[in-house]
Amino acid sequence: MSRPAPPSAEEARLAGEKTALRRRMAALRDALPAPIRAGRADLLADRLDDPAFQALLPGPGGMVAGYHPIRSELDPLPLLERLAKAGFRRALPRVTPDGLVFHEWPAAEPPIAGAFGIPEPAPHWPIAAPDLFLTPLLAFDSGGGRLGYGRGHYDRLFAAQPAARRVGIAYREQQVAAVPCAPWDARLDLVLAV
Repeated sequence: MSRPAPPSAEEARLAGEKTALRRRMAALRDALPAPIRAGRADLLADRLDDPAFQALLPGPGGMVAGYHPIRSELDPLPLLERLAKAGFRRALPRVTPDGLVFHEWPAAEPPIAGAFGIPEPAPHWPIAAPDLFLTPLLAFDSGGGRLGYGRGHYDRLFAAQPAARRVGIAYREQQVAAVPCAPWDARLDLVLAV
């Protein structure tokens, strides 16, 4: 069995920049007081009426995927609730050895505790192919660049579902001049920053 080629100097430089930015932005996000984070989740729900977001939403009955926030991530659940009341179906991710699998969220069923206690879909919930993904991030730029946690879950997901829309969810403090991006890093269609 052959060993993988060592990273090029450019790949190593880019990886170092991403690691440094991840640390800085995670600390910045963690420093936001809990009451501010909760208030921003409510402001995010009000962005349902944003014309740029409206233009990306699927048609009636379409499916929008969100996530349960971990650590200090901006909470998309109030926005997902408003979307459900507006007639959209919702989906949540479940982490598997093969990556993220999204399941439709039945209105009457709460998620279950998954790995590390993070709420996730029950395995019997129907597998979903969302039309739009509300995506967590650590940093974003005005060109749709997104810095995630470095595991590539969303990049692989977006490559497998290229027609789905991608909307980043962030605190406005997470915007940077430029996110260091490799050619395989998927760009966002829009960032809802509050």
